[in-house]
Amino acid sequence: MEHLQIILPTVLLLIGFLLKLLIGRKYDLPATIQAICELPVDIVLLSLSFVVAFTIAKVDNQTTGLFYCFIGFAVTILNVLLWRVSIDQFLKGTKLWILFLVFNLILSGFAINKSVNLIMETEVITNNSEINSNQK
Repeated sequence: MEHLQIILPTVLLLIGFLLKLLIGRKYDLPATIQAICELPVDIVLLSLSFVVAFTIAKVDNQTTGLFYCFIGFAVTILNVLLWRVSIDQFLKGTKLWILFLVFNLILSGFAINKSVNLIMETEVITNNSEINSNQK
């Protein structure tokens, strides 16, 4: 299927978001905003799990994968800090929480994009290698 690499992670994030938002809670705006502020953390953890999967999939991926894992850990720490600050700003009643949320979404969007591309590049290289070996 076309664009499955985008659809499946998006559906997974949406399911997690809706379950956290709707199960065992009454709908209210502050809880929704707090859940939205937490969404970048879910995104970056999903991207980190893709990087871990890439790292352990093949021995050839270990050096590159570990490099991206360490970067992913640092991004995750920054991501969680931005999430906490955005919640604090929201609870204080300032509009700065929006700026922190937008920056956090951009950061996590970059992380998920890079991690999916890392996996997809590996698949393309693997498929090309198989095609070349079959032609010989």
